[in-house]
Amino acid sequence: MVNKMIPQQYAGYPGTRPPKGWVPPLDQWLSLLGVYDNVSGFWVGLPLQVLSEQLVLAEKQHALDRIDPRNGQVSITVPIGTAVGASVTGEIEVPEDEIWYLRGHEIRVHQQATLTDGDLICNFRVSRFPTSDDVAKLFYSTADRLTATQALIAAGDIYDHEQLLVGAYWEPDAEVEVKVYRDVIRDFADPDELGNALRLIGGDKLTLVVTGETAAIAGGAVTVDLTVWGLRGKRLVE
Repeated sequence: MVNKMIPQQYAGYPGTRPPKGWVPPLDQWLSLLGVYDNVSGFWVGLPLQVLSEQLVLAEKQHALDRIDPRNGQVSITVPIGTAVGASVTGEIEVPEDEIWYLRGHEIRVHQQATLTDGDLICNFRVSRFPTSDDVAKLFYSTADRLTATQALIAAGDIYDHEQLLVGAYWEPDAEVEVKVYRDVIRDFADPDELGNALRLIGGDKLTLVVTGETAAIAGGAVTVDLTVWGLRGKRLVE
């Protein structure tokens, strides 16, 4: 709020360039968004991007809701007869006027004991990522994506979890070190992923993509889920 006792055109306030070396008296200080340039001798206004960056940092400090399977999950069915190379997709869309900060994410292929043929490649797209021919980039590389074979799907549920090393021991007889791993849900903030929470705003989408591989699906339809976890923040920046 501008001090009404000080004219709008007073040196150092909007509308005029202050004289070189001018510093406002303490009783007239208006907390200007600027810095003093020692070289030119003038006060220089900070770009608005500085404020925007600070607001982005503040957005996720206001947790207005939790993102979990209740509002952050899509489930699709890969039907019998899905051919090699054919894909089935499903979307999670951020509602208008909301902003999400996502950390955990998981693809789950549900067990289908009657499946007799057909492997599946599971991945997802992020609408804010670069596009090629209007199609968003797949999140996982070929090395990291989840490939679920017919045998694995028939035997039980399959997840794209990370393998976290939790310990090791030596087999006394074989004199071989055995490493012990634990399954953990993938985290966007891990260094080998984004290194940060995934920020999505209203209208952004995550698209689950499941593609048939090696043979057409036969024996039973397969259900696949994409679930994300995080928080709904208070949107402060467009």
